[in-house]
Amino acid sequence: MPFAPFDTQDFVAMASVTTGQIPVTLEGKITELRRALSHFPEYQLDFFAKRIVRRPTMRGRDGLVFGPPRAEPEHWYLFIVGGDQDQVQLNIGMYPQYIRVGLGFQIGRQVSPKMPAFQLLQTFLGTRPPLPFRDAFYRCVDSNGFGIEGVPTRDTDELLHRLETYVVPADDSPVFIFVGALWSRDEAKDKDAEAYRNVFLKLMPFYEELLLAGGRYVFHL
Repeated sequence: MPFAPFDTQDFVAMASVTTGQIPVTLEGKITELRRALSHFPEYQLDFFAKRIVRRPTMRGRDGLVFGPPRAEPEHWYLFIVGGDQDQVQLNIGMYPQYIRVGLGFQIGRQVSPKMPAFQLLQTFLGTRPPLPFRDAFYRCVDSNGFGIEGVPTRDTDELLHRLETYVVPADDSPVFIFVGALWSRDEAKDKDAEAYRNVFLKLMPFYEELLLAGGRYVFHL
């Protein structure tokens, strides 16, 4: 079945989401979204593995670039297969009040050494005067109304300042930072798979650059 936007019933169903458990109908819709995204050229597994993340042996999950949803109390999320080990990931998540779509950074606790994506982002944003990455990221955030999940900001200047000055905890606690689209219930009901794709397309150049600048310079034609 084609993906239909998340509606009021889906948001109500979020109250039933517990650790490792998602209502069947809601999980079915999430699977439809994963499959719908796989129909776009950049998320076809062979292209994505070789040209985007430069991980030619990437197998995906069920042949899909986006992995299955993971569940926590009143929250589910999914991301690019292997994105937790890249530190930066293309991420979709849902709470009872909103949906997020954009870049997620999994930092802090490390099972194994990871590419320093968030630290690279901070370096790029902290360079003065504005260089191409910082200037392009500023314009991307500003023109698309992107935000930081859980962190209210007045404008794009404050958003970049928050990202640039964030201090990664010294202990081994895992930390998740997200920047991208934050859609309310009303906004989400009109968002088809193309809308999710469009958010990622805006952020894809920065995603790729962080992977490459982190040291992944292996090209497979």
